[in-house]
Amino acid sequence: MTATTTEHDLPHLDTHTHAFLDRPNEFLGSGPDRLRVAQGRSGAELFGYETVRAVFRDDRISPRTPQVFLDKGVTGGPILEYIVDGNLNLTWKDTHDRLRPIMMRGFRPRRITEIRPVIRELAESLIDRLLERDSANIVTEFAHHLSIGTIAQFIGIPLEDVPEFDTATVELRLLGQEPFWPGVPRLEAALETVRAYSERIVEMRRAQRREDFISDLVDARQEGEDLSEAELVWNIAGILLAGHDTTRYQLSSLVRGLAESGQWEALAAAPQHIPTAIVEGMRMYPATPRQVRVVQAAAEIEGRSFLPGELLTLNLTGAGRDPSVFPDPDRFMLDRPGTKYDIGFGYGAHYCLGFAVAKAEMEEGIALLLRRLRDVELDGPVEVKPGGVIAGPEVVPVRYAAR
Repeated sequence: MTATTTEHDLPHLDTHTHAFLDRPNEFLGSGPDRLRVAQGRSGAELFGYETVRAVFRDDRISPRTPQVFLDKGVTGGPILEYIVDGNLNLTWKDTHDRLRPIMMRGFRPRRITEIRPVIRELAESLIDRLLERDSANIVTEFAHHLSIGTIAQFIGIPLEDVPEFDTATVELRLLGQEPFWPGVPRLEAALETVRAYSERIVEMRRAQRREDFISDLVDARQEGEDLSEAELVWNIAGILLAGHDTTRYQLSSLVRGLAESGQWEALAAAPQHIPTAIVEGMRMYPATPRQVRVVQAAAEIEGRSFLPGELLTLNLTGAGRDPSVFPDPDRFMLDRPGTKYDIGFGYGAHYCLGFAVAKAEMEEGIALLLRRLRDVELDGPVEVKPGGVIAGPEVVPVRYAAR
């Protein structure tokens, strides 16, 4: 089915801006007449929390598939290969349903438990460097290294190999950017880099097996699982790509939220609230501020009729600040009452495969920052790269002292 961006009789709103990501209710409103649907860059865009949550689970509306990119004119090369063979969120439905159970085995609870001390060790070393001075960009000097170092070691890649690909793995956001084509050369180069490394590590594990995620996938293929060589390689690349930028942005935004709301010391004194703080950070500043879906069967949403093939955008930034669900929505609250924000990792059948790793990384990372740094405050303007499906801060400047 060809995907189309249909023009409805709706107000136009460009949500791909720093201003919207920071202050969505300045554009949507905060009263009973708050804007709930508008025309965006990728079709109609939905902003109500309960609506977005319902559409995530609506069988008439599916995630994007490779057809969306074929319709853009992507007919081959690393972008299409990655989408088809290595991205469970964007591949064909039958491919998703076949590969997801194979991939899920690698995220078993024992492995999540085992990665926590590894995260702590890496975080401690990064904080040691932070404490050589009294200010830093938390994105590039902490979150960047913690996120790629965590996911790399989780699947079995040695930390010393990370510099071979860690500048490539931050380019995944270009896949969901609109307009799409200006970022294609950089995206293709990044995908080639990560694929080349993934091919090498697969051959190394074939020659010498280890107790790790990559060896599990190699074993699955050798034992006759329905997993092609391209899918094996691209899914390793895909985990690195998906596990870096999103968590890098989300952890940095959590630090931002705590610093700008003046609640750093409150959370340091009550670290049992760290999981709640993480959810609040995802609500306020989601690293995936929107998800694009395709209508598969006629549906009426927010009083509008949508036909098969139309694109719909679920705006998580707007949904997370919905005042009908979240009182005082623009305030970062450690003790937020009422509904718990539960769409930060997606919702339904395409729930984030690596959510437990991401949560462990954020829990351990922020716990150590709280334990070792005090008087944390913003030290200048936050710089946000709007992006598309993935977006977040490139600069979160903070000043601090050793605790």
